[in-house]
Amino acid sequence: MSDAAGGREEAFERRPVGMAGREASSDWGIAVESPVEIRLNDAPWTVMLATPCDVEDLAVGLAITEGLVSDAEAIEHVDITTWLGDITVNLTVPAKLLRVQPSGSRALAGNSGCGLCGLESLAALHRRQDARQQTIRSSQAIRDEAIATAFAALPEFQPINRNTHSVHAAAWCRPDGHIEEVREDVGRHNALDKLVGSRARQRRLGEPGFVVMTSRCSYELVSKAAAANAMLLATISAPTTLALAWSQQLGVPLACCGPGGQIVRFPQEAVHVGR
Repeated sequence: MSDAAGGREEAFERRPVGMAGREASSDWGIAVESPVEIRLNDAPWTVMLATPCDVEDLAVGLAITEGLVSDAEAIEHVDITTWLGDITVNLTVPAKLLRVQPSGSRALAGNSGCGLCGLESLAALHRRQDARQQTIRSSQAIRDEAIATAFAALPEFQPINRNTHSVHAAAWCRPDGHIEEVREDVGRHNALDKLVGSRARQRRLGEPGFVVMTSRCSYELVSKAAAANAMLLATISAPTTLALAWSQQLGVPLACCGPGGQIVRFPQEAVHVGR
């Protein structure tokens, strides 16, 4: 790989496919899904299955959304190495700047599933929820028109998905709906971590704005949006009950793109999970 930290040309491979109504096969972009090992101070931390571009953003963003560090300035060095297609990212963080100590080489939510896999217990899940309750959200409202504007513009910012039709995108938008930057990945959680990492490396996490994503809304995405200080999280599909509960606890308003492109809001009120 020529550039593991960027290299969107490495994010998909051209493969021949058959298409209805055509005698000859056509080329199709197949998204690359690669293991990315993330190490902390040269010790194993986690392995993610991810699209092999913007992996520096991925590692930095994951360290922030998992609560290891408060911002990118705590990370002294980010070293990326590749070997036979495998990617390793090592984060160097002084011990005094670690907010929590990782529990050995425990696996995190390294796939594109529910986000619960890898947590040691439900108690650990609730500790993460409690740690986010102090996050302060801006009271400024994001208008429906701004959300609709961002959703309409998002396809133009998805070069990998245009070629593959199989990867998610996470976009950071100004309060008026103007898209500032987008990250793509086969995993929705990875796409948002990449976005958070990019914003953090630019020292822009404190700027007002909201997140738009091309996926359903899971509780994990709500947690990551809170870590990015997002004023709102808007997703293509509706949230789950657990995502609504986390939205209430973390103060992150939710919206989705409903039938006919209508923007659907989910009020900030108590949600009783399992009832």
